Amino acid sequence: MLTLMAHFPHPHASSRAPRVCVTTSVSFSLEGKQIQGTLQVVSTTGGSARMARPLKPGTLAEILLHTSAGQVSAVVEFLYARRQGQSFAQPFRFLAFGEDDYARFDRNLQMLRAGQRVN
Repeated sequence: MLTLMAHFPHPHASSRAPRVCVTTSVSFSLEGKQIQGTLQVVSTTGGSARMARPLKPGTLAEILLHTSAGQVSAVVEFLYARRQGQSFAQPFRFLAFGEDDYARFDRNLQMLRAGQRVN
C-alpha cells in the first residue's frame, strides 16, 4: 500500500461529484495479487470498473491508473458490485492519495472533463 497519504477525498453530501465516462485498463493490488479491470466511470470521490468477478464490499486495495499526466496510485474501498452480462460493475471509493498522485489525478480528470460530456 501507499506509504505516504496526503489527500483524503471527502464527498460533499449536498452535491454529487461530476463523473467522467472512460474506457481504460486499471489494476488493483490486493493481498499481493494484481486484479485487472476496465475503468468505466471516475470522479474525485471514486469510480466503477468492469471486473471478471465481484469483490467483497469493504475490501481495501491499491488502484494503479495510467493517465496522460502519469501513473496514479491510491487506496480504494470496494462497494457492492452489480452484474453486467458476463462481468460485474465494481464500484469503489477513494480513501487516500499521495500528494503527487492526487495532483496528477486531478490534472488528468480536469482534462477529461474538458474533452467530454460529464454525467
